[in-house]
Parts: sequence; C-alpha cells; structure tokens
Amino acid sequence: MVSRTYTDFKAFLDVFEKRQKDNYFQLFRGQPCNKSLLPKIARKDPTKDTAQKEREMLAELRRRGTLFIGKELTDDWDLMVYAQHFGMATRLLDWTSNPLTALWFACQDGDTSNSGYVYLLNVGTDLLLDRGTQKDPFAIARTRVFKPNLNNNRIVAQSGWFTAHRYSKSATRFVALERNPDVTRELIQIEIPGGLKYSVIKTLDVLGVNNQSLFADVEGVCKHINWLHKA
Repeated sequence: MVSRTYTDFKAFLDVFEKRQKDNYFQLFRGQPCNKSLLPKIARKDPTKDTAQKEREMLAELRRRGTLFIGKELTDDWDLMVYAQHFGMATRLLDWTSNPLTALWFACQDGDTSNSGYVYLLNVGTDLLLDRGTQKDPFAIARTRVFKPNLNNNRIVAQSGWFTAHRYSKSATRFVALERNPDVTRELIQIEIPGGLKYSVIKTLDVLGVNNQSLFADVEGVCKHINWLHKA
C-alpha cells in the first residue's frame, strides 16, 4: 500500500488522476482514524468466524424489520446492504465512487488531535463479485468488490459500493485489505492531518457535500443545521 499526505484540495484530486489505470475504476473510503480496513463484524476479534452469527442476525432483521423496510429485498446480499446502512454489523465495508464523499467521512469528526484517512482502491474486473454465481455472502472464496442494488436513500446519496469480506480458513481470520495480497498493490492511503479537518469540511460544504446531502433525511438536515450554528 502506498501512502501520501494531504496538503491541499487540488493536490488531493491530482492523486486520483495520476493513479488512474486503463480498464480499472476507482473507489474511495474515508475514515477518521488509522485503523485496519476490516468490516464492523470482524473488528473486535478478526480470528472469529462470524458466519453463523451473521445468518442469525439477518434472520432476526427479516422477522423484526418487515414493517420498517417496506420493500422486497431479494436475497441476503440486498438485506445485508440495507442493514449496513442503518448500523448493523456485517461483513461489508463501505466504499464510494465519489472521492469528496470519502474526504468528508475522513474529516467530519473534527478531531484535530487525530489524522483522518482516505483510501483509494483501483478495481479491475478480477476483483468484482459476480452475484449470479456467488449468491451466498458467507460462501465467497475471496474478498471481492460488491456493486449493490440501490435499495435505500443513503446508499444513493453516498454513491455507495462495498468490499465483501470473507473469513479465511487458511489464515484463520478475516484478513484486512491492507494485508490482502489480492488488493494491497492497488491501494493508496492519504493522510489528512487533524489540523486541516475543519478547513476541509468548510470547503466540502461550499461544494454541497455535508450531512444533509450525504444522509438525505431529516437526521442529516438537523446535523447540518447543528454544524452551521456550531450547536
């Protein structure tokens, strides 16, 4: 994995232009701290195979959530995407096709004592998940990039994609992306120093990237108003 440090907005965008490759497309992830690229279900203990727990969690969501969801989710992939965007722990890790969205997520906590991080992943066809043949999220042979159905407003607003992670029986753990040999050569990390976070968020707000645009609901509107009024 290649590492860079954010200096200014133009240089940030230039990184992606210089890293473009033929027959590849780019995905981005922003996070406010330097932690391994693991899905939420694997962060407490990456050595634990959580497949059975996850199956039970999805089954319980189907039982309890029918009235809230109010739409047909065709398979476990669709249900997992929906659950992910409303806070349930899954084996999906959020990515976006919009670098400004990733930059916002890296800086939105406003913590000047810690750097934020944006990750760029160059994706070739060999990394894409084929839902036609890989229908069971708990039986995929390798960690893959997953293009989801757009089944909720947040995934649309955030231009959402995912990496779908598998538990490696040979390694006896979920392998973080930065250590995954299928991925690490196509991964770049950009550090945003904590002292620059607020200025970055102000720039993004001028460009229309903020809580309201990214969450596209009343919660997002209220959080944006809080930010504008420093409440």
